[in-house]
Amino acid sequence: MYSKFFKVILKPQTYLNLIYLLISLPLGMIYFTFLVTGIFLGLGLSIVIIGLLILALMSIGWYCLGLFENKLTSIVLRMPMSQMASNHALREKTAWKMLKKHLSNPATWKSLAYLLIKFPIGILSFVLVVVLIPTSIVLIASPIIFYLSVIIPKMEFVVINGTQMITSYWPTFIFTILGILLLFVSLHLLNGLAYASGLFAKLLLSDPKVKVKKKKK
Repeated sequence: MYSKFFKVILKPQTYLNLIYLLISLPLGMIYFTFLVTGIFLGLGLSIVIIGLLILALMSIGWYCLGLFENKLTSIVLRMPMSQMASNHALREKTAWKMLKKHLSNPATWKSLAYLLIKFPIGILSFVLVVVLIPTSIVLIASPIIFYLSVIIPKMEFVVINGTQMITSYWPTFIFTILGILLLFVSLHLLNGLAYASGLFAKLLLSDPKVKVKKKKK
């Protein structure tokens, strides 16, 4: 049990999970901006044909982004995922029938929902990573920071109301122990968040009718 708790820092997947969580915010911002701009522009111009064309192209665009997120989750998180529900719109003979087939595909609307929710999920993921990991590292490095505060003028260490609370090395090692514990707890927490994000992607971006074959290790 204890070995599994501490081995988390040695697993490559842990760092892939951190990368996935960090890039969730910029991707979420891109998706949200793309969707809001395109959809509102299309709706605003919907009284003319160009607006309807924009909306049709937007639906194709967010479907393709859903395909990208499906692959990203599968590759980075190593989450077993099936392909999105197949879009057979191109088999139709007319543009109108293609559009109807595309819009009747549940994956089209699931992709839209996923991309919109990706932004708030990305904010949460990014904030947790940039708060928990640096805080752990700062606590671990407390003895070094205290030493620097002694030899560098005007550098302060744990100062409250102008009074330095730590005046010797020994208390800083307590911070180091707390930082180490916080680091391992944080890595497990972030791994869990990455796994939950993968399950959410699997729910909306996988075809439930297709069984996924687990890769042999």
